[in-house]
Amino acid sequence: MRALTLFLISILILPSVIGDYPVLEYYVTDQVGLLFDEEIYDIESVCSEVYKRTGAEMAILIVNETQPDGIDLFAVRTFEATGLGQEGKDNGLLILISYSEGLWRVEVGYGLEGVLPDARVNRLAMEGFVPYLNASMYYEGIYDLTLAIGRIIIDEYGGEPPKVKEPWYPIPCLPLLWWQLLIVVVIFVAVSVLTKGRVFLFPFWIFGGRGGGGFGGGRSGGGGARGRF
Repeated sequence: MRALTLFLISILILPSVIGDYPVLEYYVTDQVGLLFDEEIYDIESVCSEVYKRTGAEMAILIVNETQPDGIDLFAVRTFEATGLGQEGKDNGLLILISYSEGLWRVEVGYGLEGVLPDARVNRLAMEGFVPYLNASMYYEGIYDLTLAIGRIIIDEYGGEPPKVKEPWYPIPCLPLLWWQLLIVVVIFVAVSVLTKGRVFLFPFWIFGGRGGGGFGGGRSGGGGARGRF
């Protein structure tokens, strides 16, 4: 019985991590707590607009440290684990900040290297990103760099808006596919047995979440820029 309980809990709180590299679910992932919710919303709005207009996928990740790999390898592995960018177009971009190490890196996918070569990315970072980080103004720095890169992608990349196929839900008011609904029912029944009916207090709102998740399976190009702050 205890083993079954642990199994069910592991399903519910399964971390979005492959190995030691986070699998990003949203445009902004702040593991340190440097940003307020409204600041995250502002930054994600830029990323969302870039995706809607070009199909390019941008993500921002703030971690405490990147050891033992170092920021370069950590950025590449996180990029690959998440699959930033559309498959076959590799039009993803990751802005990574390592807080305790005072390091940053912008990892650029193959498909964006034509409009975002290393020197250009480094110049953008030095002009409107690093000065803010040095002043501990993290939101301003991240927003300005995201906006500057986003404008270049929209103006120069020439990508096309993604063709989004709306999912069909068996229960219109419940945004779950058949297999997701089945998992919920199985967990509900099992937990109900284990808790003797107290499952009705279970917070099913945890199946909701923020928008902007689910990246497309692109690859990193190994290009970009890095530095200290």
